[in-house]
Amino acid sequence: MDLGLNGARALVTGGTRGIGLAVGRALAAEGARVALLGRDSAALDLASAGITGAVAVRADTTDDGAVRAAVAEAADLLGGLDVVVNAAAPRARPSQVAGLEGVDDEDFLRQVDTKALGYVRVVRAAAPYLLDGGGRVVNVSGMNARATGSITGSVRNIAVVAITKNLADELGPQGVSVTCVHPGLTVTERVADDPAYLEQASQNGLARMVTADDVAAFVCFLASPLAAVANGSVISLDGGRPGPIWA
Repeated sequence: MDLGLNGARALVTGGTRGIGLAVGRALAAEGARVALLGRDSAALDLASAGITGAVAVRADTTDDGAVRAAVAEAADLLGGLDVVVNAAAPRARPSQVAGLEGVDDEDFLRQVDTKALGYVRVVRAAAPYLLDGGGRVVNVSGMNARATGSITGSVRNIAVVAITKNLADELGPQGVSVTCVHPGLTVTERVADDPAYLEQASQNGLARMVTADDVAAFVCFLASPLAAVANGSVISLDGGRPGPIWA
């Protein structure tokens, strides 16, 4: 299937590792011109060097001025923007205590500021370019949006769902489709050698692990012109969690 992404101009936040990096590689493989956005200059240089034709722009998504400058730089380097994929998020704290006792105020605010409000900042800066000819926004959230246990994890992810639908309603009539994906336990370079994680990640409806490349392939479809009718949709990419029914 030709996704129609050849020559598309795509900005991927959180593009130095994990799902963001996999998305950058997948988009480039479809012929898109890719700009990776991240905070670490050295990691950006390394990531962009591994993707043919990719460029790097630096920003912390908690800094609105830096985001606006980086998006403008990306648009200048690529000659515009057609696609934005938001994947920039802090890593969840390991072994976090469940419930109220596990809520760390500083971490809660950092997570929401980076992942939820950070996504808003990026789309707000990119909207003028996307509206110039229609475009796609794909927001990477997570299955914690549909599970209790970590208040911080649930809130930072369900906020992305609410942001996605608001943006879909606002930008959809102007030709910009906005969607959200919920990866579950996903195998990235960080956990590829962790046997316990790999075992847990394989306990889904497919009985196999879901990789960052699996997620990236679906994100590429949502970023393509073929997926415009998915505007406002939220799609689970966890291999099918046994039990729950999502209506």
